[in-house]
Amino acid sequence: MRLVRCLLIAAALLAMLWLVPSEHALAETRPIPLDLEVMPKVNEDYYTSDTHYEDPSLTVDIQFGRAYDTDYLVARVTIADPTQLRSYISKATMYASRMAKRVNAVIAITGDNYRDNLNYDNRMHVRRQGKEIYVRNWPEDAWHDFLLVDSSGDFHIIRYPTRADVDACLAQYDIVNTFCFGPALWADGERLEAPTGTRATRVGWGNKAQRLCFCQTGPGEYMIVACGGPDNPNCAGLTGAEFMEVIDSEGDPICAYNLDGGNSAWVVFRGEKINLFGRRPSQGLREINDIIYFASAWSDE
Repeated sequence: MRLVRCLLIAAALLAMLWLVPSEHALAETRPIPLDLEVMPKVNEDYYTSDTHYEDPSLTVDIQFGRAYDTDYLVARVTIADPTQLRSYISKATMYASRMAKRVNAVIAITGDNYRDNLNYDNRMHVRRQGKEIYVRNWPEDAWHDFLLVDSSGDFHIIRYPTRADVDACLAQYDIVNTFCFGPALWADGERLEAPTGTRATRVGWGNKAQRLCFCQTGPGEYMIVACGGPDNPNCAGLTGAEFMEVIDSEGDPICAYNLDGGNSAWVVFRGEKINLFGRRPSQGLREINDIIYFASAWSDE
C-alpha cells in the first residue's frame, strides 16, 4: 500500500513539472503585422559574432571574398516566417544605418531609393508592406525590370514590364512589396542575358563599380551580394558581367535583382554599414530614403 502511494505521489509530481511552462516553452515565433513599423528591440545575445546572428526565427551568416581584384561580401539569410522580410520608407533621406536602427532591423540593404526617382520613367508602381503608394501609367518601352515580393516571401521578376504584366501578377499573387530598379539577373532559376542598350547604360553595366544584389535561393532563404568599387582601397570594382560571375560562384539563385550601387549601396548589420571594404566609416556614405530589411520574429516572452 505504501509503495502504491509513493508511486502515485511521484506520478503527480512529474505531471506538475510537465504542466509548468518552462522559459523556452513560453517563447515562440510570431508573424509580424504588415503595418508594424518599428520592430521589438533585438536581443544582443543572438549576435554571436560580427558576422553572425541566430535566433530560432532568423539566421544571418556573412562571409567575405575577393574576385577580379575586388573585395565582396555575401550575406545568407534564413527566416521562419515571410513577414520577417520587410521594407521601410523614411519621410526624409538619411543614412541606411539610421533607418535600420529606427526599425530594429537585424540586417538591412538599400531599397530602390524611390522618392529620389519618382520623376524617372522607371517609377510606375510602388507597393510597400502591402500598401499601394504610387501608381501611374508607363511607356511600353520601359527600360527597367520589376521585382515583386509576395506574402510567402517569394520573388517574381517582370522584365520589360507592361501595365498588363504587372496587373496580372498583382491579380495572381498577394504582393507585399515592389521594387523598380534592376536589371533582373536571374528569374525562375535561370541566369538571364546581360542587359543591352538603354538599360545597360542606366546601370553602368560595363563600368567597374560598387554593386549590390538581392537574391532568393529557396523558400525563406535569401542571399545578399555586395562588392567594393574603385573608391575602395585595393578594389577595382566589378562590371555587371563580373558581378554576375561572383553571384553564380556563391549560390544558386532562383531570382536575383540588381539594386542601386555606388555610394547608395548599403549593407547594414548590427546597426552599422559593413560593406566599407577598407574605407573609413565616414567615407562613401550617401543618404537614401528606403531600405529592405529582415527582422526577428522570435519572442522570448
